[in-house]
Amino acid sequence: MAESGSVSRARRQSIMSDLIAQGIVASQSQLRALMEERGLSVNQSTLSRDLADIGAIRVRGDGGGLVYALSDDTGIPGATLDRLCADMMISASASGNLVVVRTPPGGAQYFANGLDRAGWDTVLGSVAGDDTVMVVTRDEHAGQRVVAQLMSLVDGRNLMPTDNGSSSPAADRS
Repeated sequence: MAESGSVSRARRQSIMSDLIAQGIVASQSQLRALMEERGLSVNQSTLSRDLADIGAIRVRGDGGGLVYALSDDTGIPGATLDRLCADMMISASASGNLVVVRTPPGGAQYFANGLDRAGWDTVLGSVAGDDTVMVVTRDEHAGQRVVAQLMSLVDGRNLMPTDNGSSSPAADRS
C-alpha cells in the first residue's frame, strides 16, 4: 500500500475529489477507507487538510444524511449555495445590514462557509453558531436584498412570510 508521502498532493486530492463527486462519502473515516481501497494510506490530519484544500463541505444528500460535496462543482459562484439554501435554510430575516439565517442544529457552519465561498459582493462575511448564521452586508440597507437573494435560491418552494416580513421555507419541509 502506498504511503501518502509517495503520491503527490495534487494526485491525492484529485482522487479525493473524484470520490466526493460521486456523492457517497459521508465521513472522513469512510473517505479514508475508500482511499485505502485505491492503495493510498492517508492519516487523519492529512485527510482534514486535503478536504479543506479542495473546498469540501458537508451537505444533505439525496437520502437526507450529510455527505461531503465540493463547494464549487460547477465553477459558478453560488452553485453550491442554492443547494445549501434548499437543504438547510429554515428561515432568513434582515435588520438593516444584518441577516440572520436559521438552519438545523449543526448546519450553520456549513451554510456560512457556502455563503462566504459564493463571493457575493453585498456580503462582507458571516459568523456561524450551531444553528444560526449572522451575515453582515456592505451597506445599511442590503439585508433585505440578501434575504431576497437567498430565498430565490430555495428552488421554487412556496415561501411563507414570518411576522417581521422575512421569509421561511420551513413550512414546506416534510
